[in-house]
Amino acid sequence: MKTVIISLIFVHCLPAFSQKIILEVYERQEMSCFRKTTLDSVLSLPDAVYETDTVDTRYVIDLDEKTSTYTRFDNPNVISVLPIAIEQHGNEMIQVHILEDGFDYGLFLNPIKENALWYWYDEDMTTVKKITQFRFVKSS
Repeated sequence: MKTVIISLIFVHCLPAFSQKIILEVYERQEMSCFRKTTLDSVLSLPDAVYETDTVDTRYVIDLDEKTSTYTRFDNPNVISVLPIAIEQHGNEMIQVHILEDGFDYGLFLNPIKENALWYWYDEDMTTVKKITQFRFVKSS
């Protein structure tokens, strides 16, 4: 009986400890290579570098539900919720693969060192958006 009660308490309280990474993006700079290549190659020797772009967007990465929710502050009704796959690289870096049919893109996030990068692989182009002004928000 004691085991049943402890199990019920554990299952009931589990949702309160959901893991979410919330990233608010304010500024980013896009870089591209006009071939499929590595992200490091795009960052070190891009074929094109674009002006810094001001944006107000939010990504909510739900590690429990395996979803990414994307919203824009200027139009909160525009919401994109897509499935994700997560890869852990070392103790700090998380790669978020956004699973949308026909696309190969996602985010590299390091909440500890506060780094964030958006990437997109196309057939003959690799694009990186270096997120330059942002903040990780503590989920409540």
